[in-house]
Amino acid sequence: MVLRSFVAVLRAHLVVSASQLIEAAGAILLLCLTLLGVYLCFDLRDIAWQNARRNALTLLSVIEEGVGHNIKSYDLSLRAAAHAAMGPDGASLATELRRLADFNAAAIGTGLGPIAVTDREGHVIATSDRSVLPMPDLSALPEFQALRAAPDTGLMLMGPSRSLLTGRQIIRMARAVERPDGSFAGIVTGSLDLSQFHERFDRMRFDAGLIVNVFHQDGTLLIRVPAKLDALGRNISASPGYRTYRTSERGEFIGRSHLDGAMRLYSFANLQDLPLIVTVATSVESIQAHWIYKAAIIAALMLGLNILSFGFMILVKREVGRHVAAEASTRAANAALTVLARTDGLTGLPNRRSYDEHFAEAWTQAVCFRTPLSLLIVDADHFKQFNDRFGHRRGDEVLTAIADCLRQTLPTGGLGFRIGGEEFVALLPGCDAAQADGVAESIRRAVVNLQIAHAPEIGGIATVSIGVASVDVGSGEAPESLFVSADAALYAAKTAGRNRVRTAPWARLVLPAAVA
Repeated sequence: MVLRSFVAVLRAHLVVSASQLIEAAGAILLLCLTLLGVYLCFDLRDIAWQNARRNALTLLSVIEEGVGHNIKSYDLSLRAAAHAAMGPDGASLATELRRLADFNAAAIGTGLGPIAVTDREGHVIATSDRSVLPMPDLSALPEFQALRAAPDTGLMLMGPSRSLLTGRQIIRMARAVERPDGSFAGIVTGSLDLSQFHERFDRMRFDAGLIVNVFHQDGTLLIRVPAKLDALGRNISASPGYRTYRTSERGEFIGRSHLDGAMRLYSFANLQDLPLIVTVATSVESIQAHWIYKAAIIAALMLGLNILSFGFMILVKREVGRHVAAEASTRAANAALTVLARTDGLTGLPNRRSYDEHFAEAWTQAVCFRTPLSLLIVDADHFKQFNDRFGHRRGDEVLTAIADCLRQTLPTGGLGFRIGGEEFVALLPGCDAAQADGVAESIRRAVVNLQIAHAPEIGGIATVSIGVASVDVGSGEAPESLFVSADAALYAAKTAGRNRVRTAPWARLVLPAAVA
């Protein structure tokens, strides 16, 4: 019984453990899938920002090199023109300007304005374009006034503005022409056509949300791609971004545009030897658009996987529960069958099979603990005549009544059995012959006191005869001898007239030395 209880407790513990294990495994799986989805989303975000930074730096390098190369190449022509303007021959100056213009067109490309040289009063004295007539007066230009005041200023870039020579939107470039003594003799000026820069940048096929800006060092916007003409010429010197441009040669930061208020990632560089700042601005919204859509797909997939995993966990747990329930039901059914196989269906007492098992156990205990063991065989008197006179149904009632008497009369530890027909057995561990005889007499009287009607010719009431046999350590007899002795005592009671108790002679069991 202890072993069975232990096994039952162990099974219940394993069932609970299995259920908890399924729940823990399911929770860990859901957590891992969720963490994987979060990791993938953050990884997509990092990749999007890294790509945006890398693309911006690459584009910045290309633009920095292209714009710087064009302006420096054109500045070399302005230097050459300023040197030629120091000579006395005006005719050769015009020829030199045209040669320089042809060289620039071949080396740099289209979009270059004509080169013009003025005298110290601002009147154009020579130009590389013969069609520019009449010669304009450039004395009102800010760069003319600045260079006349400080001839050693070097290259000046101004604009954007509309060219007085061609009428096109340009960035003006100017240098002072100096006499041998260093005094101001005029300026040499040229221009870069903005449309040429826009066309060149447009061919690069920028991603949506990406803007290229070229600023003068004073904060004036000179070039913007994609083109936005109303923004050209605006000054950003009051913005936090401009202060960042001026404090570092190159770098990047995230900030809000001073021109349109949009949040952007800015990569910038101050062009070496030129008063220019080039920036590549990538919209934060466009960067987010690259990864949020994919992140939403991953989140949807992970949510679906979580739902499927949760459903699978529920199904597994339910299936385990069903299996456990089915197993419990099977065990209960087996237990019930076991009980039925060892129980008499009419009286509810244990049957002959159960008696054999309990007798073997009781005999072993009597041997081990040197205690007496008694056996009572109870038989209903004239039972066949009772069935013949009152019917089998009344006979079954008599057997049930006798069984009840056994239950009520047997002492603690005593066990009653129906071993067949109208015959019952009472097993009394620990009872000697005298005690067993007293129990037997109590059973006989209990049946008599029931006053179950019987045929007048056999006494008028139902009775029982009981044979008693007891054994103690010392006789050396086999276990079967106890039942044989009790049966012989029962026969003696029947022979003596029934409704009696007869006790077999006391037997002492002698154990072998090894057992004793």
